[in-house]
Amino acid sequence: MLKIIGKRWVSEILVLIGQDISRFSQLKECLNGISDNVLSSVLNELVKSELVKKEIFQQVPLKVEYHITKSGSDLTKVMHELCNWGKQHIPYEVRIQPAKKKSINT
Repeated sequence: MLKIIGKRWVSEILVLIGQDISRFSQLKECLNGISDNVLSSVLNELVKSELVKKEIFQQVPLKVEYHITKSGSDLTKVMHELCNWGKQHIPYEVRIQPAKKKSINT
């Protein structure tokens, strides 16, 4: 589980689905810079981990919605608390610094 929640985009996607943004196209619109393949892969991992439920509507065109599960909702609450902790205990200057990229020579 920790392997999944530490991945890029996972927290953002969970929060959006928790806010009833449930369609692939809606999620993609809200997540600047994410590719279709990456979004699809993360959604599949979240479904497999039972943090998100996938609902398929048999209609033309096919309609798919994603909904947060109880487990996913509980996790987002913990993530919000962790963010609040960071805002209280980590200086603003440290929080806004971009991650340093490793040099090829190091």
